[in-house]
Parts: sequence; structure tokens; C-alpha cells
Amino acid sequence: MLSAEDRLAIMDLSARYCHATDSHNAEAWADTFTADGAIEAPQGTSQGREALLQFAQGVNTGMPTVRHHVSNLVIDGDGDSATMSSYLNLINTDGNATVFTATYEDQLSRVGGEWKFAHRKIVV
Repeated sequence: MLSAEDRLAIMDLSARYCHATDSHNAEAWADTFTADGAIEAPQGTSQGREALLQFAQGVNTGMPTVRHHVSNLVIDGDGDSATMSSYLNLINTDGNATVFTATYEDQLSRVGGEWKFAHRKIVV
């Protein structure tokens, strides 16, 4: 079973991911993943740091006024592995309209004492 500290660290990881995306910081965004981490999105899968950086740079330029809002996190795990399911709403700050909604299905690993995404799947 995960400790309360683990759960808080995983929730913080989710928030750091969103802030890095919304501030167009590809380096900080890629830092939320393991070295061989992957994101599986509707446009395909990107795995490894260089591919993740390219993905983040492409997504960030296409969404300059969008904010990621994540809620209803369900976290399960034990030891150095965990899963998380959550809801994603993208809000356009230009008009306060929802751009789209999706879910995240995550596999997480503790690496060097820090929780990271090993695999993040976006289900639209």
C-alpha cells in the first residue's frame, strides 16, 4: 500500500506536469517522466527523453492559451510502482471554454526517491 507521502508526491507530479505544459517548459515536462518513459497520445507514442522533448515542443506551440485541469485522481500501488487514473479538462483561457476532455491512464515508478511517469496514456 502507498503511504500518504507517496500519494501527495504523485499528486504533485501530476500538477508539475500540467504547469510545465501550460508554461511551455518542455524540459520540466520531460523531467516528469522516467528516462525511458513514454506518452501515448491520439497522434502516436513518444518514448525516451528526446522524443518526449519533441512531443512537448510540438504540443506547446499548438496550445498557447490552454490550461490543463486534472481531477478525480485514483492512485493505487505498492513499493516503487503505482497506477493512476484521472480526468483531464483542457480550458481555453481566451474564452474560458472547454477545448476537450479526456482521461489519463498512468503507470508510475519511483526513481531515485522521486515518482515519475513510466507510461502516460491520453484517452480522448
